[in-house]
Amino acid sequence: MTSEPEFIKWLATLGVGGILAGLMFMLYRKDIKQYTELWKNTTDVLMGIVKENTASNTKLIGMLETQERNSIRKSDIEVLLEKRRLADK
Repeated sequence: MTSEPEFIKWLATLGVGGILAGLMFMLYRKDIKQYTELWKNTTDVLMGIVKENTASNTKLIGMLETQERNSIRKSDIEVLLEKRRLADK
């Protein structure tokens, strides 16, 4: 359709049934546009949340791996110190 005023003029030539059908079509089109915008906004928000969670999880995994490497080193050092104490006695 070219524009709403022209659409309304065209509907007027169709009678009451055409007018009702045209109004239902216009309302349906308006609802679909609103739903599409709402869905787009919701999708954008959810994608932002997923990106934030992914970044947080990646950072957390890095921290845990670093802590695990450091704890292994710490335990190795403790074992060596214990062996040295036993050797000194």
